[in-house]
Amino acid sequence: MALRFSKGQIVRLTVALAIVVIAIWQLAPLTVSDIRPNGVVNAKLVTIQAPISGQLVRAIPDVGEPVSAGSIVTRITDDTEPQALLAQLDGEYQLLRSRKTALIEKLSTLNGLRRELGERVREMVTGSMESLHYKMLEAAARQKGWMSVVKERDLSLARQKTLLADGHVAKARVEEAESLLEQAQQEVERARADEERYRKESGALEKGVFVGDGQNDVPYSQQRLDEVVLAIADLNVQLTETNGRMASLEKQLRDESARAGRRESMLVRSPIDGLIWRRMATELATVTKNNDLAKILDCSDIRIEVPVDESLSDRMEIGAVVSVRLQGSPETFEGIISGVIGTRAVSPELEYAALPPLLKKDEVLLVVNIPESGFEDRPETFCNVGRRAEVSIPSRLHSWFGESDPS
Repeated sequence: MALRFSKGQIVRLTVALAIVVIAIWQLAPLTVSDIRPNGVVNAKLVTIQAPISGQLVRAIPDVGEPVSAGSIVTRITDDTEPQALLAQLDGEYQLLRSRKTALIEKLSTLNGLRRELGERVREMVTGSMESLHYKMLEAAARQKGWMSVVKERDLSLARQKTLLADGHVAKARVEEAESLLEQAQQEVERARADEERYRKESGALEKGVFVGDGQNDVPYSQQRLDEVVLAIADLNVQLTETNGRMASLEKQLRDESARAGRRESMLVRSPIDGLIWRRMATELATVTKNNDLAKILDCSDIRIEVPVDESLSDRMEIGAVVSVRLQGSPETFEGIISGVIGTRAVSPELEYAALPPLLKKDEVLLVVNIPESGFEDRPETFCNVGRRAEVSIPSRLHSWFGESDPS
């Protein structure tokens, strides 16, 4: 016998069946998986720093704008440090050039003084040589004159001795003649000694040594000439050192000018594919080397960070597959457990865009990677970084966790 239902009964049965299906759909996941609703979508940040000091002459892309690996993010013109160094080197070079000019002028003056003093010394030597020549001639003439007197007085003495023998003169006259002869002989010796002395003075004078009475070994002009010669030698050494330093500075200026030309501009490129997350420098801003310019969001490695009980940390199966769903979205993604982070762990070398979820007492952070989320295909959402997510652990993992989680 066939059962017949009224139209009202059919409607009531349909509604009841729908309620049962919805209840099963809502409650079934609770019976087959452990749902963690307070996860956070996160991704790494890459910081771009200024490779040189200078000015940003190209604006960094706007926040949220996609950039590809190797693409130009900005350009820095470096015209501060090289120009300052070039100015310093040029100033030092100009100072050395002025010093060189002063040394050359001083050398020119001293060389003129040396010529003047040398001429004075030569004139003095020439005059002294002529004076000594005349003195030698005078001494020679005096010697000849006294030799004649000696002969005359020698004859006179002989006559006086003859007359004394004949008794015509007194002995005193003979003694007087002897005295006069001896005096003449002494004058001859004196004239001969003067001639020899003048000859030796002339020989010394030819060597530049003055040995006359009341004179030093060299005259004042010669002493001044010696001082000038020493000063000229010292100035020549200084000029040589200055020329060497100027040559070194010229080479350094050429090298620095070439280096400044090479460093005049440098392009800053993105190391990864990603999104501009933050800009720390504006166009035409002056930056120094290693200053942070921008942070790029790396959407190639999306991860979910979700708190779990610390008692389960030793039982987490790395590489296990879990299900991930963003809050407010029906779409689910396949995630892979990649690690567990304790409450005291720090990673100073890594920087992430979103803050991790707050951990309660006895909780650790479960990290789930979503290798094929496709979030990078929608840059306008910033790869969903910062959104809340549910992580559903499969039944086998849920039952396994349940062994250590009596609650």
